[in-house]
Amino acid sequence: MSLKSKTKNLVKEKVLRPAEITADFPSRINIEPTNRCNLRCRMCPRKDLTRPVGDIDMDLFDKLAQELSRHAPAEVRLHKDGEPLKNPHIFDLIDHVKAVAPSTLLNMDTNALLLDEEKANRILDSKLDILLFSVNAATAETYKKVRGSTKYDQVIENIERFLRLRRERGYVWPRVKVQLIVMQDTKDEISLFKEQWGEHEVDVLLIPAINWGGLRPEVGSLMQMPSRRYPCSFLWNSFSINWDGKVSFCNVDFDHLGVIGDVRQQSIEEIWKGPELKRYRSLHKHGRWNEIDLCRDCNYWAYTKNVWLPAPGKGWM
Repeated sequence: MSLKSKTKNLVKEKVLRPAEITADFPSRINIEPTNRCNLRCRMCPRKDLTRPVGDIDMDLFDKLAQELSRHAPAEVRLHKDGEPLKNPHIFDLIDHVKAVAPSTLLNMDTNALLLDEEKANRILDSKLDILLFSVNAATAETYKKVRGSTKYDQVIENIERFLRLRRERGYVWPRVKVQLIVMQDTKDEISLFKEQWGEHEVDVLLIPAINWGGLRPEVGSLMQMPSRRYPCSFLWNSFSINWDGKVSFCNVDFDHLGVIGDVRQQSIEEIWKGPELKRYRSLHKHGRWNEIDLCRDCNYWAYTKNVWLPAPGKGWM
C-alpha cells in the first residue's frame, strides 16, 4: 500500500496524528507489582474492590520483561492500583527490567509512607528513571481528609530524606516528581503545595482528579472538559497488566471490569493486536463509548489529545 493510500485510510479512521498511534506494540505499559495498599484515599475506588489482592509472580514478571526486551516500549510504569513498596520484591522487579530491557524508561509511583532510609538507598542503588511521590496535600489536615491518615509529617520527612540522600550522592536520577491531585478537597492548597516543593529539585505536578470510569463522581474533579467528546487515544498507545496477569483495556479498570486478555497464556503483542481491544477501539472510533460501562461516564479520556478528525464530508460522529 502506498503512503498516500495509508494516509487516506487513516483519515477515514479519523486519525489526525498517526504518531499518537502505536500499531505493533504499546508505547506505555503499566505493570502492577501489587494491588495491596496502606491507605484508603478519598479519591480512590478501593472501597468497591472485589478482585483478589496479591503480588505479581516473579516468573510471570520475567516473562513480561523478556518480551519488553524484544520490543523496548518507550515507558514502563511499575504501578496501577496499589502501593508498589508493599511488594517485598519491588527492588528485584526494578533491577530485572533494567537488566533485561535497559533502554526502557522505568517509572514508579509511591505514597512514600514506607520509604525508610534503607528503601531510599535501595532505590538510589537501582537504575529507576522516574520516581513519583503522590502526596496530594499541603497540610496535615487536608492529608487526613484526603488520605485518611495522620502520617503527613512522616511522608514529608521520608521524601525530604530521599532528596537529601540523592543530593549527597551527587545524583540527578531518578528524576523526582511530587504530585497533588486537584479536586474540591485540595484546590485551596495549590499555591501552598507549589511553594513547599518549588525550592526542591523536583517536578511539581498538579493533576486533575479522575472519576474512575464514572464510578466515583463524588471525587469532585475540577478537570476542564473539552466541549465535545472524542475517542480516547489511550486505547492505541497504553496497556495495563494487573498483578495476576489479567490485562485491562484501560488503566482505570481497578476491578477487572474490562479484561481483554491474560499474559499468563498470551503475549503482550497478541493481546495488543487481538479482537477484544480492536472491539473497544472500533466502538470509540464510531463514537459509541456509551456502550462501554467503564467509558460511558468517564473523564479520563480528556487527559488525551484530540488527535481525531471526522471523515471528509461527514459531521462529527
